Amino acid sequence: MDSSNQERILIKGAHVLTQDDRLGDFVGDVLVADGRIAAVGESVDADGAQVVDGTGHAVLPGFIDTHRHAWQGALRGLGPAWTYPEYREHVQIRLGPHLEPEDVRIGNTAADLMALDAGITTIRDESHIMNSPDHADAAVQAHWDSGIRCVFDHGWPSTEAESWQFGSGRLHPPDIRRVRESLLPDDSARVTLNAMLRGPELATMDVARQDIALARELGLRISMHVGLGEWGARQQAIRQLDEAGLLGPDMTFIHCCTSTDDELRRIAEHGASASVAAALEVFMPGLGQPATNRLLAAGVRPSLSVDVESAVAGDMFGVMRAALAYQQLVRAGAGGPLDRADAAITTFDARDLLAFATIEGARACGIDDRTGSLTPGKEADLIMIRLTDPNLLPATDIPAAIVTSGHAGNVSLVLVAGRTVKADGVLRGADTIAEQAARSRDRVHRAAMRSAVRPSVGRAGAGVGASS
Repeated sequence: MDSSNQERILIKGAHVLTQDDRLGDFVGDVLVADGRIAAVGESVDADGAQVVDGTGHAVLPGFIDTHRHAWQGALRGLGPAWTYPEYREHVQIRLGPHLEPEDVRIGNTAADLMALDAGITTIRDESHIMNSPDHADAAVQAHWDSGIRCVFDHGWPSTEAESWQFGSGRLHPPDIRRVRESLLPDDSARVTLNAMLRGPELATMDVARQDIALARELGLRISMHVGLGEWGARQQAIRQLDEAGLLGPDMTFIHCCTSTDDELRRIAEHGASASVAAALEVFMPGLGQPATNRLLAAGVRPSLSVDVESAVAGDMFGVMRAALAYQQLVRAGAGGPLDRADAAITTFDARDLLAFATIEGARACGIDDRTGSLTPGKEADLIMIRLTDPNLLPATDIPAAIVTSGHAGNVSLVLVAGRTVKADGVLRGADTIAEQAARSRDRVHRAAMRSAVRPSVGRAGAGVGASS
């Protein structure tokens, strides 16, 4: 990062939620210098620093969204009542082929700005819009330009989408090698590369084996959508990977809704991680229910994610609340078929949810050495939440107030790697994105209408889920 963009900031008198078990929570100060957390404590002094009054605020690490299809940022809110097959038909099959590289850039920018405004400082962009190398370049450039921290997960195209999923014999697009070697070679940069693979649930086992070998050859962590509806329950991708000797700590499994308890234990045994998209999973019939409690019972502390803004809001507050609401249904005996009412339920609370949304997200992305907590030496990805706003006061239990009542408007300050991207409640650099997003949305819809090659939602394979 350009050193001219790095600021020396001292936040004074805030409620500091460090997400570092050794440091704990306290009322005190946080010093940011040279893009990093320089010091935290009950009293920190720093000559020449810009002083920010943290009184009446909570300071915590920025939220980390471990699974968002950012290219849909300009297709926001299209189908909150869609089923899974309907989403797949409308977005991936009908619209996806018509996004030009500029549409991907705009969509990613819109997603990033929405995330930053709501205190999400890192997104793991599951980019299954790799329709061409130019699409990949545009997607990556948007993340550089927006100022967000991004783990860019190179996926497959949304052209010929049906041929890339559910028993697909197609190998991962080879352009990932160019992206790794020329575009994102530095694993310590603000934007880094991972591999979004289909695994044996969406491709054949032979393809999965070759794709995993390629990702590991390139030194990339792997994400994989599993446990998707009835198809996921039949395929048991995690079990297949384990029996093939392929399961490892470099993997993050997304959803896991219909993965068996045995499969979730296998994730824990191999040190892999999981991402729960609780809001999407409770909104969209056909996926299955959030596996948060079952993951915890299996020994996996999950991360949290948004998934698709075409169906749910792009902030972490809604995801945390959805996870908590579903837990309460489970406790009441009204959960899904995998949540046995006669079993002891491993529960979580607001403090756990904040950890899932921060440090556990960093661990799932393999970046917990540099973000996810307010540990001195880590990069300064942090947010301030105004606790005196009417919806949060009197904030008797601060984590509970944030989880149950918080929203993007309460986020007053956002730093990414020590650079201010939101201050005094105002997001920087968002002046033109609304007009750009509207034009992109309209262009894509017009192109899809002209094409009009798929007249029926039902032909998308109802009863066989697709990767959201």
